[in-house]
Order: sequence, then structure tokens, then C-alpha cells
Amino acid sequence: MNAPRTRNWKTLLWTGLGLAAVLGLASWLRWQYVTTISLYVDEFTTLWATGRLLESGAPIMPSGVLYTRGLLATYVTALFAAIGGLSYTVGRLPSLFFGLATIVLLLAVGWRTWRAPVGWLAAIGLAVLPEAIVWSGRARFYAQLQFFALLALWTAYVAIRGAPDPRSGEQRSPQARAHLVFALFFVLALFSQEQTLLLYPPVLIAMVLWHGWRYLLHRNVWPAQVIVVAAMLARLLIELVGQPGYFQTIQAERPYVGLIFDVPSAWRAYAQLLVTPDRLVWTLLGAVAIGAALAAAARTRWRVAALPGFHQATLFFALHFGFVLIFVLTLVSAQWRESRYLFLVQPNWLLLGAAGAVWLVDNLLPRPAWRWTAIAAAAVLLAGSLWQPAQRVLAQQTEGYDRVLAYVAAHLQPGDVVMSPQPPACALALGRPCDYYAVQRIYEEYVIPRDGVLVDRWSGAELLNDADRLGDVIRSASRVWFITDGFRLATRYEADFLSTVVDQFDVAFEERGVVALLATGWREAPPAAVTQNLAPPRRFGLLDLIGWTRSDARPGQPLDVTLNWQAAAPIDRQINTSLRLVAPDGRQIGQEDGPPARGIIPTNLFFEMPLPDHKQLLLPPDLPPSRYRLDVTLYDASTVTPYGEPAPLGWFRVGPPVSLPAVSAGATWQNGIRLLGHDGVPAQLAPDSPLTLRLVWLAEKPVASDYTVFVHLVGPDGSVVAQSDHAPEGGFYPTSAWATGDPVADSHTLQLPATLAPGAYRLLVGLYQHDTGSRLLRADGTDTFVVQAWQR
Repeated sequence: MNAPRTRNWKTLLWTGLGLAAVLGLASWLRWQYVTTISLYVDEFTTLWATGRLLESGAPIMPSGVLYTRGLLATYVTALFAAIGGLSYTVGRLPSLFFGLATIVLLLAVGWRTWRAPVGWLAAIGLAVLPEAIVWSGRARFYAQLQFFALLALWTAYVAIRGAPDPRSGEQRSPQARAHLVFALFFVLALFSQEQTLLLYPPVLIAMVLWHGWRYLLHRNVWPAQVIVVAAMLARLLIELVGQPGYFQTIQAERPYVGLIFDVPSAWRAYAQLLVTPDRLVWTLLGAVAIGAALAAAARTRWRVAALPGFHQATLFFALHFGFVLIFVLTLVSAQWRESRYLFLVQPNWLLLGAAGAVWLVDNLLPRPAWRWTAIAAAAVLLAGSLWQPAQRVLAQQTEGYDRVLAYVAAHLQPGDVVMSPQPPACALALGRPCDYYAVQRIYEEYVIPRDGVLVDRWSGAELLNDADRLGDVIRSASRVWFITDGFRLATRYEADFLSTVVDQFDVAFEERGVVALLATGWREAPPAAVTQNLAPPRRFGLLDLIGWTRSDARPGQPLDVTLNWQAAAPIDRQINTSLRLVAPDGRQIGQEDGPPARGIIPTNLFFEMPLPDHKQLLLPPDLPPSRYRLDVTLYDASTVTPYGEPAPLGWFRVGPPVSLPAVSAGATWQNGIRLLGHDGVPAQLAPDSPLTLRLVWLAEKPVASDYTVFVHLVGPDGSVVAQSDHAPEGGFYPTSAWATGDPVADSHTLQLPATLAPGAYRLLVGLYQHDTGSRLLRADGTDTFVVQAWQR
């Protein structure tokens, strides 16, 4: 008589030991996340709302709105904070608790609804599921949502399956209590997160599939449905009243749902949860379970209620997983396609995969001992498939807002102004709201009018979305902090705002993509002596140069150059730029290297927005008068591998301008090159002596090609007696680079022969293309200009 009792104790003992092992592993993984991974940006909002709740009894924000995201979760977090104090770690404990509770619940659901092995496999899978580790370690509502959603589905299944099938002849009525319990857990899930709405349509579909549509009208069924519908209406009313204008603005700016039907794009967002190599085995096993259940249903002529419980459970939980998956693939807009929106039904996916594994084992292995061995092997295989991804999650840090905000809090001085695109994080870490919610794009749903200005919904910080207003703030405050991350800085602001940030702020502290920028008064930009807008842009590897400016060049003074870059293609690395000053003889006089945008925005976050790149070269005090060239090159910051040779950016003169020629010429060529004149030439030709000629040129319009200047002395018979051919200024300043209206002096020396025959001589000047030898024509159709003629 004691044998059954002994077996029960042994079963309980082994079950307890196994569950303790699974929970121990899950706790270790989740505790590592809780204690080592920085806060995700949304966690700051949850904890800020929790603090407001502790102060006033409701999560009413400084702006006057009610924080409705995860309303029940906020109260649960406040309970933990009231006991242990409001800290980052304590704020994460509710998620840890619900995450572990969901593992126990999943074991019970699988055990009671299918069989014990299904529960064990699913529970082990959830223990190491990467996203379960993440959301069980964050101060958000997803772990709580998953727990109550699973409870709601389980109780719905129990209520539906426990009801009679009118076609079977059984006369038992539906259990009102079972449906009311479902309604309770559904409401708890709904107030944990409103995404729970997606579970209700498939619950109704399941009732109809199992028992027909009249089942919904049964006196023991419809009261629970009235409670559910009333709760959904109440949740909507809380949203509309507590968050005035929020829902309408979201639907107008970034709608949650619509007739999207862009399945290929949506699939890319969710495929990582289903068909990556580490998850494919779970998905395939789930397909096996569903296929087996559908085959069994076909044999009963689709009388679902007549199926064995194993297959009924498979179809019920597959219905809900499939409904949510199809909904997010077809109706959720692109801005909201995130893997977390499948999290509430991921236990279904694990249960289905576990059911498929158990069904295969049952049908392939006849002996119970073999089956348990196979189940143990399946547990190792399925858990092992997720182990490496779980380890990667623990090694992948989030943005370092907590570290950067802690730095700012430690260095904040009275009178400092603080602004950020993450005002709740700022408010929580600093103990007070930011002064400004600084953002220019995708902010409409996060602001609300108060006292004639727009303020952040969660913190009450005034919206700052204008570059001129930013300038006023910097001018009026002794110190201004700007706390942001690189991605938002690169994507949430316009060019003039970004230019002001790069010009006026310095990096005070940086940690994992988040930066604390500090401005200590307004810095006037040096006046621009030259401004060049490039259309089309000049390509430098992965960056396009769209324009540049420079200040006046004076010996002993800094030369300020600003290069304006934008991405030419997606960039996956940090690229630095180098500006070099080159003399006519090729000597490098100065150089400055560094990241564009002063490193405030890394180049892997360069997109379509142009960003400035400030460089400064100190010109030597003894820099001799001459023309100089600025060269630009780009290189990989980690390997110092250059992207091509240095390319000329521009030329400038130091010292007095080019002196005017002694003799005017006024000869013009067809491409706009004009010979202003030349210096004097000798009255007579002297054999066996040099003849030096200084020419002064000017471009009346941009010149497209590079030309070589020739100076030929032609004798009586028309042959060339002496010549000098070279590019202007020895090629240092090619004609294609000539600035319109900028005189260019060029000297030529011809060595005359020892004897000169009697007759007429002419000194001719012209231009030709070096590669083809084709001479450039003058406006009158000739190709040369006669500088001087002699008679011997």
C-alpha cells in the first residue's frame, strides 16, 4: 500500500531537483544580465514613472500626463522599490521574478496540457532563450506580460476544452469559474501591456472551432467575455484620458497598424526568432507537432473537440502563435517591427517545438526507457542550440547612458543647463528633469502643450528643436550639457543643428556610444575667406565632399578649414581625414589628422546629412610668399590604410598678389583663358643667351581641362628656333584648378642658339592639351598670340 506513495515522493523529489536545476541555471543567467548590463533607454522611463508613483500614489508625470505603458508593471515595480529602495538593480527584480515564474508556469502548462516531457523541454528552452534572459533582466513590463499572457492562454484552453461538445452528446455545461479565471488573467496581462489585445481574437476563434458560435452565448461563457471587453474599453479610456493626444498623434505620425501587407520586409524583422540555425530545430519540431495534429483533425472530420488532448493543445497554442505572427507580418507598420512584439507568444513556440519532439519520440521509440533517454538527449540538443546565443546576449552591452549620466551628475555645477533626447533618463539619473528635450525628428508623439510651449510627456522638459534656439541657450548659459547617443545624434537632427553641435560642443565623456558634450560659452567661427560648394560632390572613398571653406592665410596665424562630408555608401568603420599643406616644391609644411565632425559622430553613423570636419593648420611665421596647396586624404582609423592618394583641395597665395604685367596683351582663348600680358622683352635678340618671359594669365570662367603653355621663337623659315613648354607654375597649379579672376604668373626661359640667321623672328604663346597635343584655339580662330617680333 505504500508503493504508490513512495513513487509519488520520488517523483516529487526528482521533479523538485530538476526544477531547481533549471531555475538555478536561469537565475544565474538572468542575474548576470541584471548586474552587468547597462540600462536600456526605456528602463529609465519605467523607473522614473515608478519614482513618481512612489511620490504621489500614481504614475503622474511632471507634464501632468499619466504614464500608461505597463501600468500594472509600474505598480509592481513600485512595490519592490518601496521594500528595497529605488535603484537600477531593485527596479529590475520584478522582471527577474516574473521571468523565473514563467519557467515554472511553462513546465506546468506543458505537463498538464500535453505531457511531462513537453513541459520539461519547453521550460529548459525558456531558461536559456536569449530574449527571455534580456527581458527578465530589464526594468520593463515584457516578462510580466509574458507570465500573465501564458496564464490567460492556459486558463482559456482549460475553460474551452473543459466545456461540452454538443455534437458528442455529453451534457456537462461550461464552467463559469474557468472562464472568469481566464478573464482575470487576461485583464492582468492587458494592464501589463496593451499588446495583449492580440490574444483575444484567437481565443474567440478557438471557442467557435471547438464548440460552434452559439457557445459564445452560453450563460457561463458570455459574462467573462463582457469583463474582457469592458477591460479593453477601460484600458482605451485610460489611454485617451491619461495620455491626451498620444494615440491620435501616433496613428498620424507613426501608425501602429494599417493595411501594410509588406510580408517580405516584415519577415526580415522576425525571421531571426524562427529560422536562424540556433532556432530552426525548434520551429521544425513545432511544424511536426502541428502537422500531426492537423492530420488527426482531418481523420475526425475536423471535430477539434474530439481530438486527443495532446493534439487539441497543439492546435490551440499554435492558433494563438500563428495569429500574432500573421498580424505582425501583415498589419504592423514598419516603424514598429521589432522582435519584442512576439515575446508574449514565444512560450507557445517553445511548447510546440517540445510537443513535436515528444511526438516523434513516442512514435519512433516503442520502449519507455528509450523514450526518456531520447527526451534527455533532446533536452540537451534543444538547450544547446540556444546556449551560444544566450552567452552572446550576456556579452553584448547596451548603450552607456547610465555611465554617462553618472559622470554628468558628478560634475554638474549650479547654473548648468542640461539637454538630451532622452529626458526620462536624464531626470532619473540627475534627480530632476532636464532643462530641454533636444530633438528635431520623431518627437511629435512624445510632446504635449503646456503653458504655451511643447514639453516632453514624461519629464516636462521644454522641447528644443531649433538651431537658433540652441545658439541662444549656449550664449545665455555658462555651461550647457548635451547627453545623447551617436545614432540619435546622426538621425534625429537637421544639418544646421548638427553643425552647431559640432562647432560649439566638446566631448566631456563617452561610454559605449553615448556621449556627454559640454559647451562653455559661444565660440565665434573664423570668417570664411573662401567658400566652395561642390556639385556634384567629390568622391573620397566612402565619403563625398560636398563643399569646404577656409579662412585667410597669413604667416604665423592659424588657417581654419572646414570640410563638409556626407556618406557616399554605408560605412562600417571609423574613417579619419588628413589635411596637408604643400609647398610648390612638394614639401609638406603642415598636417592635421582626425575624425570628421570632431569625433562627436562616428563615421559609421554618417548618412545623408552633411557633417562638418574642422581642421586647423598653424602657418609658420617665416612662410615665404608663394602659392600653396591644400591636400586631403582619408584613411581607415584602425589600420591607417589610406583610401587613395592625397587629392588637391584648393590653392591659395601667401604674400602680395601677382603683380600686373608691364605690357598688356588681352588675348583670349575659347575656353575663357585670357593672357593679361607679359613683362618687357629685349629690343634685340642676342644669340647664345637666355630669353626670359613672364606671362600673366587669368581664367574668365572655370576651365575644364589641364593645359600646357608653350612659348616658341619661330625663325625666318617658320621653324622653331627655341622653345619652353610646361604647365603653369610647373604644374603645381593646373589650369583646371584656376579660380575665376585670379591672376596666375608663369615664367619661361628660352635658350637662344649660338647663331641666328638674318630675317624675321616671332615669339609665339599658346596652350595645348598634354595628352593629345591638340592646341587650344583663340576667339579669332588662331591658336597663338604674337608676343614680339624682331628683324635681324
